Amino acid sequence: MKKRALKKQKVKLTDEQKKKKKEDQAKKRKATAFRRKIRNTFVDAGFEYLNTTGFDMTIGHRTVEVDAVCFYENILLVCEDTTRTSDKKEHIRSKAEAFSEIANNFDVFILRLSEKYVDFAEKLNRYPHDRYLKYFLYFSANELGLTSADLSLYSNLKFIEPRTLDYFSWISQCIKLSAKYEIFRYLGITGGQIGPVDSGDSSKAIKAPIIYPKSITGLHKVRVVSFMMCAEDLLKSCYVLRKDNWEESTELYQRMIMKAKIKSIRDFLSKKSESFFNNIIVVLPDNIYFIDGSEKPKLIEEISDFESCKIVLPNELHSICIIDGQHRVFAHYEGLETDKNEAIIASLRKQLHLLVTGLIFPEDMPLLERIQIQSEIFLDINTNAKSVSPDVLLHIQMVKDPLSDIAIARRVIEKLNKEEVFLNKFALSTLDEGKIKTASIIKFALRYLVTITPADGRTSLYMYWDGDKNAIERKDEQALDKYIEFCKKNLRTFFSAVKKNNSEAWQNDDSKLLSTIAINGFIIAYNRQLSVNGTREFEFYDEKLASFSLDYSKKEFIYTSSQYRKFSDQILSKAFGLDASAI
Repeated sequence: MKKRALKKQKVKLTDEQKKKKKEDQAKKRKATAFRRKIRNTFVDAGFEYLNTTGFDMTIGHRTVEVDAVCFYENILLVCEDTTRTSDKKEHIRSKAEAFSEIANNFDVFILRLSEKYVDFAEKLNRYPHDRYLKYFLYFSANELGLTSADLSLYSNLKFIEPRTLDYFSWISQCIKLSAKYEIFRYLGITGGQIGPVDSGDSSKAIKAPIIYPKSITGLHKVRVVSFMMCAEDLLKSCYVLRKDNWEESTELYQRMIMKAKIKSIRDFLSKKSESFFNNIIVVLPDNIYFIDGSEKPKLIEEISDFESCKIVLPNELHSICIIDGQHRVFAHYEGLETDKNEAIIASLRKQLHLLVTGLIFPEDMPLLERIQIQSEIFLDINTNAKSVSPDVLLHIQMVKDPLSDIAIARRVIEKLNKEEVFLNKFALSTLDEGKIKTASIIKFALRYLVTITPADGRTSLYMYWDGDKNAIERKDEQALDKYIEFCKKNLRTFFSAVKKNNSEAWQNDDSKLLSTIAINGFIIAYNRQLSVNGTREFEFYDEKLASFSLDYSKKEFIYTSSQYRKFSDQILSKAFGLDASAI
């Protein structure tokens, strides 16, 4: 008689073990979702994707393992991803060294991949290895907290932190295969670098039936030309200065692309197969030129009003900047095979021509002035549009006047966000979640501290700056940068002392110390004490704040958003020993 198999006893977990298991499962789900987002972003944009996790390769003097390899034509991305929250810099250093070995032994790297992933071997060896554009991408699920000095140590890596990945993920979801052009722009790739060496003509002539004379534009020295351009050419050559993208610049003013709006327009195109009659507004590159009916070149100043001619545009990626109409353009995107509308749209991309109105700036016009004009046009068109958020409109207003207190404050915030004391703590984009909101800090406190035109009887850091103020008034960018650096340095010094004397509250997510209420109170107090103490070194503020103790817990911190000044009164009297009513 066979013995019945003994039933395996299920081990009962302790409450602590259950908690640990639950946390481990949550971490695993988060890591899986993170890696899926990376894969989907590049696959949707048209890249081939190889999951190389666990594949050890001997490359040069090291055994190398990378998490993924993405490639499109002759563009190859070697990808490392991490969810770690500790020992990040050591991991980065190790990967930087491994990537250097791959770069120095690229033939061997391609050979190892070809041997392992046989189905992709032909595509991987489609181009001579010296034709490959190689990029090493380091993805992190958490903020890396790298300073400018840290970044300079690992110049062979491109760090893609959560906000940047979120941006590319969203763009690839919205416009699928056409998202590759945005990735190319991020990587700094031009059209002539992609695929085989192109010996053909690098420009394309497009007829422009209307030329607006200077006298009717009202745009100073800016000329305007209208012409028709097929959607496919415009998709390849355009770019958009989106405020919430991967670029770190105050010159960005456009809103994020909206998936629902893209879908709605795309459905309309598929059903109607008709072009749009309202203009796409763009900025044309400097290297355009004109030819007359005899194919002879002509300067725009030589073209008489409404004369028939051709405009010759460079056939280059990222050469035409869209000011208005991005959704109408990107609705023609190159979709995936599963897209029910793609068969129709693919034909329309080549056939339908969009009416484009292009601005032509004088070649000697400074970039800042060009951006100001662009943002003003966008603002004029969209001020009353419900879909444009107030944050975007406020940002445009900052671009329009770079010397305004709001514009300077915003740039100071961006500088502080790269410094150790506030490293990556500010929400500079709608993609930043759970960070310090900056709008109220700029509007109610910081603008008055950094303004170059303080009100009568008020002070600001500008009064203590010994730089070239005449150059500032001339909108000299270098002088303005120096003043912004001065503001950042002094705020960093002051808040370093705040952080040191409240280290526990500074690190506590439930503390109110890093709320806009507390930060505004400290900024206002700092501004008010300037007339007495001027700008001082860290030791001065450290000594003053050492005697200022306060409970910043949500329960005990009594101040509200309408009490910034009241909180600053307490700081002035308790920390600086000043009569708040007198300043």
